[in-house]
Amino acid sequence: MGFRKILSGAVATAMISTMLCGTAFAAEPADGSYTGEIHFLNANGTGSNSMCDPIFVHEADVELTADSAELTFYVAYPIPAFPDQGTDGTVKDVKFTVDGTEYTAESDITTKPEKEFDTAAALFGVNAGDVLPTQVLTVELPRDVLDDLEAGTVAASAYVNVVMNSTQNFFVKVTDLQAAGGSQEPGGDTQNQQNMQITADVQEVVSEPEYTVTVPESASMGTLSTEKDNVTVYSVEVDAANLNGELTISAPAAGSLTNGDNTLAFANSFGSQSVTEDVADKTLSGKLTVSGADVAKAAAGNYTGTTTFMISYAAN
Repeated sequence: MGFRKILSGAVATAMISTMLCGTAFAAEPADGSYTGEIHFLNANGTGSNSMCDPIFVHEADVELTADSAELTFYVAYPIPAFPDQGTDGTVKDVKFTVDGTEYTAESDITTKPEKEFDTAAALFGVNAGDVLPTQVLTVELPRDVLDDLEAGTVAASAYVNVVMNSTQNFFVKVTDLQAAGGSQEPGGDTQNQQNMQITADVQEVVSEPEYTVTVPESASMGTLSTEKDNVTVYSVEVDAANLNGELTISAPAAGSLTNGDNTLAFANSFGSQSVTEDVADKTLSGKLTVSGADVAKAAAGNYTGTTTFMISYAAN
């Protein structure tokens, strides 16, 4: 994809007539931060990569403003095969020439960011996939240099401070601009992609327990015998759903029946009984007992009394 430059005179007119039935130019890249693929080509114009190209990182940073295109690129520092050479910079005096004007790159040999190299160069001891410290070079060029960079026609020179120890000439080519932090092609609305981590909790749904305990409203022991113990069996019915815990029914072990000022003791065997799972029509039983000996000593009459059942629930 080409970068649009302002054309002049008859050339612009000819291109406009072509656009009427052809493909329109790509839109001008918006101001902002981009990355691009950079290569250093031989100065002979063949378009082949220079022998020095593998010592450069092939991803450059481009910062576009209304007036300038700031290009930042990286070269291995030190060169792995010659670690004692170029201690004041792998390359020096780096200059770009655009429309007859020379622009000098600023060098940073202090920061030394580590970058990955994608091309092997046995002479320099660089292997594809190596992550090496780098020298950072930054040059501020005119904004309309983009098309020339993509075409590989921007001239540059640098003193190669290792092995060659001489000034080498190149053409610089930068292609495939991508918005930094995303995959937007230059032109049109600026976009990028960022990730947002999403977390969510699903609360366990615990149904409320439902239970019914049915205690007899009354229990008749009839006419009591004085010759044997008097026993009456009774039932307590339980229904329970979504129990998820323990349902406990309990009753006191003893009580009294009364007739005016007279009393008659009784025992209740129910005690404390528990239900721990969902049930339907579960029957719990107990028995009331009045001893025959106590009946023999009691005054005649109609005796009544009450016992209280305690019902409690505890969740797991």
